[in-house]
Amino acid sequence: MPAVTKKIVKQVQAQVKLETVKTRQKDSSKDLQNLNAIVINLDRRSDRLEDCGSKLGKHCPWLKYERFRASDGKLDNISEDNVTLSWNTANNVHFQKLRATRKGWNDLDSYKVKELAHSAGERGCSESHIRAWKHCLEAADESHVANRPLLVLEDDACPVENFTEILERALSALPDDAHILYLGYSQAADWRREISPELVEAEYVWTTVGYIIWPAGARILLNRLPIDQPVDNWMAAACANGAVKSYCLRPKIIHQAQAWNVNSDVGHSDEVDSDIKHSDPFYPGLPGDAVEGDFLFGAGSDTSDDDDMDDEMR
Repeated sequence: MPAVTKKIVKQVQAQVKLETVKTRQKDSSKDLQNLNAIVINLDRRSDRLEDCGSKLGKHCPWLKYERFRASDGKLDNISEDNVTLSWNTANNVHFQKLRATRKGWNDLDSYKVKELAHSAGERGCSESHIRAWKHCLEAADESHVANRPLLVLEDDACPVENFTEILERALSALPDDAHILYLGYSQAADWRREISPELVEAEYVWTTVGYIIWPAGARILLNRLPIDQPVDNWMAAACANGAVKSYCLRPKIIHQAQAWNVNSDVGHSDEVDSDIKHSDPFYPGLPGDAVEGDFLFGAGSDTSDDDDMDDEMR
């Protein structure tokens, strides 16, 4: 091919790439404008809803959200067809060990496989997210937009100051196969790949404090019921085995309002009567003297900010 022709081809390709980027940026802005959100909140925790709403209003005032009643594991009848009564920790332990290895911790023997009963809070949390996925499908049908996503927030969600800017850039780079986009998370395994400076493909991450789910992803998860472990573990396992495609924003743009398991409404079944010492201060298994009713709704295990720099760069 003559040099002049090659130059013209490169110029055309560059222009096409530029126009594609501009188009995706416009699409991502439109996606934000059309993004609906729910805040999962227990009836008895209006204080948490008010606090979450204040933070959302400050950092993303454009966001349209509605309160979504959380299922109460102590009061509501939750079918075993949706959420099992017990769970085995083996799969989660595998990824806890991966995280420990990635961090350089020498405590692999401390992560034990157990058969545990789900706490009432865990079952209620799982049922809440099942209902949220159904709501995603119903909202898409009602809007006649088949692929309309839903932002699912728990009532301890705390957005960062540049929430909108980072989310807009990530959405412009998000692959079309995305089922779930985590806005907040705690990383277990290495990232599968980097998509852009703001976006990575996940293998296994914890927490459900804030994520966007598309109808295709909601449909897959609902077809995989029952949830047979805490819901964040279960969603992560669905990603790890290839059932869903999950991506994470980097840096995370949703944090939990307080440290994991502080002032939460979800008691964690793998924390009971544990005297094992771990290098990870957020390991689900450390003893706690709070009782289940004293906790905030968030079920996840968000890590402290010291994880942001090392986890998100991997």
